[in-house]
Amino acid sequence: MIQLSNPRRIPWLGIAVVVVLLGVLVGSVFWWRTAHRAPDLDIQIATARAALERARQQRAIDFSADDITVAPYESDAFEDRKVLFLAKILPLVAAENERILAQREIVKRSSSSAQLNALALVYGLQPGSVRKENLLRRIDVLPPSLVLAQAAIESAWGTSRFAREGNALFGERTYDPDTPGITPKRATGFKVKSFTSLQGSVRSYMRTLNAHRAYRALRERRAAVRALGQPLSGPVLAAHLRAYSELGNDYIDMIMDTIAANRLDEFDHLLAITPTRQ
Repeated sequence: MIQLSNPRRIPWLGIAVVVVLLGVLVGSVFWWRTAHRAPDLDIQIATARAALERARQQRAIDFSADDITVAPYESDAFEDRKVLFLAKILPLVAAENERILAQREIVKRSSSSAQLNALALVYGLQPGSVRKENLLRRIDVLPPSLVLAQAAIESAWGTSRFAREGNALFGERTYDPDTPGITPKRATGFKVKSFTSLQGSVRSYMRTLNAHRAYRALRERRAAVRALGQPLSGPVLAAHLRAYSELGNDYIDMIMDTIAANRLDEFDHLLAITPTRQ
């Protein structure tokens, strides 16, 4: 009798068909991503790189953070991630510095105790008989290179869980249960502050450096540089950030290396001012 088929081979044939179909499906998805997403990603990277170079050369920002619509983690190339991150965050830093400069002008020109007391409260001073000199020491700009370097370190160039889930660029901790935040997986007793926008994270970080007692030395150094009429720079102020991390001096080295390796100090000219004696 002739055996027409081997029933034991049928399951293997089915498996082979499934594998082939999966291969076709995966290939189709890869083709679609390459055809439809890669050009957008490449365009965004090119746009970001060109914008950063213009900012370095022209000492001005002619683009918005909204122009960068691709997140750093969407690129597999580390250098491209850095470019996307810097182009997204730099305009936010510049905008916050402009807001701080506007507040400085209010302090210089205002005779309204209500205005001065409101700013004093924001920057960690007791309202009442606040001297303008003390307010101006706190209400001042921060060099973009310093802000960008810390944001890059603390958020892993915008790819960390805290950055992706909570717009948290600087790893700021909170022990207040009512403050929005994300609980770390390997730590207890605190949360990492979360924000509704990246701008909110930049604003909170700058206020921390301008108000918290741990960074008094940074503010004093900045005031001294300003009194001499010298330009502010990230490397000059970085040495006063030991309190920001448990790494201490190693953390300072990380900031300095990040600034140097990525030419971030070239963005400090975007402050558009040479600090005057005030």
